[in-house]
Amino acid sequence: MAAGGEGVTVSVVLPVYNKAPFLRACIDSILGQSFTDLELIAVDDRSTDESLSILRAVGDPRLRVIALDLNLGPAGCAQRGFDVAQGRYIVRMDADDVMVPHRIAAQVAFMDVHPDVGMSGSHMVVLDRPGDLRRASLSDVDCRAGVLFQIPVYQPSSIYRRAVLVEHGIRFEDGWPRYGEDWLFQLRLLKVTQVANLDEVLVHYRVGPQNSTQGRDRASDLRMLFGAVLAWYGLPHDASSLRHHLHAVKFYGEGFSVHDVAGLRNYLDGLRDQVHRRGLFDEAAFARRVDRIWDDLAYQLPRLGRGALWAYLRRDRSPSVAKFRYLLSSFISGRTYTAEA
Repeated sequence: MAAGGEGVTVSVVLPVYNKAPFLRACIDSILGQSFTDLELIAVDDRSTDESLSILRAVGDPRLRVIALDLNLGPAGCAQRGFDVAQGRYIVRMDADDVMVPHRIAAQVAFMDVHPDVGMSGSHMVVLDRPGDLRRASLSDVDCRAGVLFQIPVYQPSSIYRRAVLVEHGIRFEDGWPRYGEDWLFQLRLLKVTQVANLDEVLVHYRVGPQNSTQGRDRASDLRMLFGAVLAWYGLPHDASSLRHHLHAVKFYGEGFSVHDVAGLRNYLDGLRDQVHRRGLFDEAAFARRVDRIWDDLAYQLPRLGRGALWAYLRRDRSPSVAKFRYLLSSFISGRTYTAEA
């Protein structure tokens, strides 16, 4: 590899803020990749723990450490790494996660044979919880059809074609909020390139108090994020629309009543009509996504109360044996759960 990362195939950008307990495992998983033609750019966002010292103690010449003078937040921190990246591809990684050993090799091979794809990713599994799979949509059509409800590419698994970012001037903005900046970035990419995900797990994702979402007002963050996503596509994002939209993504922290069942059904129908009328996404793919959201609601009903269950059954257009058995067993057993905040 040339000095300073010049001429490398992959630049791994690793924003770091107070991740000292997990940082060494993350770095080892990057520098231990089967694909070796890479540079690692670690950007410390003014950490107050030992993160910067850990970074500076790494002896691998492929690592470059950038220590910021000010805490910029996730967007600004990531962009400082993107600004100095030399690779044909930029791989993003979160400092508390772990790559599988062949992650970069698999993603470079995929991008090399799909030149029209400007960003891609993979499924993720929660670290130490192998049954907790975070599944990504695979095709460009399905990624786009789900973008109102799910980020197209999970940030810890993402790889970007740097030439596309440079050609279209796509950047993280310092002023973006500290939650959902990856989603806002990918919305801009969807305007200029195709997207896809590999059908395999390439990242082990850590869940815990170190996550950037911990200690925040989740309802406020989600309203802000989905308000921005809906506004990007010119869709209604008033308070009522956002209430139903949060229910569509299984957030019930601000309550879910019998009336909200009908409200969600009407909201999804109206959203599908607007999307189809304006041709925003593939009609069949978006219809499948909306149907899946409605079907998934059935499995949330025991914790939402029997009134919600009956309201759902009255409006269900896609009954199935699996749903009926689940709902019946919940009704007979009296099983209820507390809605998650």
